[in-house]
Amino acid sequence: MSITPLDIQDKSFSSSLFGYNKGEVDEFLEEIAEALKELQRENNSLKDKVAKLEKELEELRREEKLIKEALLKAESLAESIKKEAEAEAKAFMLEAREEADRIIKEAQNKRDEILLEIETLKNEKEKMLIELKTFLKTWEEYLERSFKD
Repeated sequence: MSITPLDIQDKSFSSSLFGYNKGEVDEFLEEIAEALKELQRENNSLKDKVAKLEKELEELRREEKLIKEALLKAESLAESIKKEAEAEAKAFMLEAREEADRIIKEAQNKRDEILLEIETLKNEKEKMLIELKTFLKTWEEYLERSFKD
């Protein structure tokens, strides 16, 4: 069951001889605890997803570095080939650069997608934290009002 701050505000407890019905209060507190557990599970899941995406991003950065190193090696090879045959070296370089550019572009696009997803997850996490804080504040205010009466 999903509990909202409005549910907490609207919840009424019947009175017994010495105040609120303890059973009802305990039951409601249990519902709140379950709702908070669910929020914590969701938060942990989002944290795990962010960690996974950050790991993927690191792998993509490592691949990008390897691609750049491969490009440098290809350029060096092209220079030695150029000494042997100018035309053959130019054709090889063009093909190698196009392939490297394509791979780099793919890696950059993937990195950009991951960064966007990380930002989205961070925003979702922040939103959930705000909602949780609002929920807890509302509950705290409700309890303070309830016990003052």
